Amino acid sequence: MAKAPIEEEDGITHPRETLDFVGHDEVEHALLDAIAGGRLPHAWLISGPEGIGKATLAFRFARHLLANPPGDSAVDGGLFASDDIPTDGLGTLHMDADDPIFRRVAAAGHGDVLTVERQVNDSGKLSQQIRIDDVRQAIDFAHMTSSEGGYKVIIVDGAELMNRASENAFLKILEEPPADTIILMVSHNPGRLLPTTRSRCRKLSLKPLATDVVISMLQHHMPETSAGDAAELARLSDGSIGRALRLASGGGLMIYRDTVNILGELPRPDVKKVQALAAKLAKSGADDTYRCGIDLFRWWLSRIVLASSRGAEADRGLSDTEKDIASRAAATAILPVWLKRMDDAESLIRSADALNLDRKQVVQSLFLSLA
Repeated sequence: MAKAPIEEEDGITHPRETLDFVGHDEVEHALLDAIAGGRLPHAWLISGPEGIGKATLAFRFARHLLANPPGDSAVDGGLFASDDIPTDGLGTLHMDADDPIFRRVAAAGHGDVLTVERQVNDSGKLSQQIRIDDVRQAIDFAHMTSSEGGYKVIIVDGAELMNRASENAFLKILEEPPADTIILMVSHNPGRLLPTTRSRCRKLSLKPLATDVVISMLQHHMPETSAGDAAELARLSDGSIGRALRLASGGGLMIYRDTVNILGELPRPDVKKVQALAAKLAKSGADDTYRCGIDLFRWWLSRIVLASSRGAEADRGLSDTEKDIASRAAATAILPVWLKRMDDAESLIRSADALNLDRKQVVQSLFLSLA
């Protein structure tokens, strides 16, 4: 039942292959505590910002379950087990990379793990949603006998990407979970899930990583990054190592400086500068660069919205130049206008991927919409 792995973007190691997991000791202890207490919930909703280790934790937990099959009693679905986080040193979920279970999960070759995620569609592009066919496969998998006599684990990576038909179908597993089947739903936007779905899961929320942790991980994965650049990338990452790595690999700092130059001229941005940046981001084969540009545009727009909403309280973590840009931009329109601009920008970004719109025109439209 294992699916072939989808190659991870930007050369970042896929969570199923990731060995290290730092900065979230408390949530790891919560999972260990649930096992030790004999009341292991059948479904978990692992939430938090993108790129902070949610999927890595899910695969890490899956490997631990596969290596430690249930005893005489099946998973009892103790949904409302204690939320207390232990402080008595329960250890970790670590497994050596040379362990056969680790290697099989990393290669998507373990028969008792199924990953539900977006798949490549008929046009060769990654689907924007998790389709109902993928969920039906998970339903069949859940009712199969474990190939090795232990747990079966279903990981839904990007649970909020299920459409309504997919999610309603998946509820059949959540409402009537087969014995010894553990469901790990990973989501950075759990509010998009149905209340019924959320209510069937034990919640586990991961917080953004500390800045020093992001810097350390960034320098570990990309040792050529200078200390100054690592610190700046960590600041822009908002506690997400995944985001920091994407920015680093996509030339994020250079794009960020170009973006600052444009936004610093609001409410009348220099059209030639906008066109130059759009051309850079839209170059053929520059997918990483385009994604970085879009990511940084979102970062800036959120800061302007916060400045419009909270004023000086939104300035934390911004440089003096950034504070000035955010406050001047925010003053050009009232908060409802900025919120609508944010919604319109998200709609355009999603349409650009779904409809294969011209990226140069998309970038120009995004920046000029702020004028």
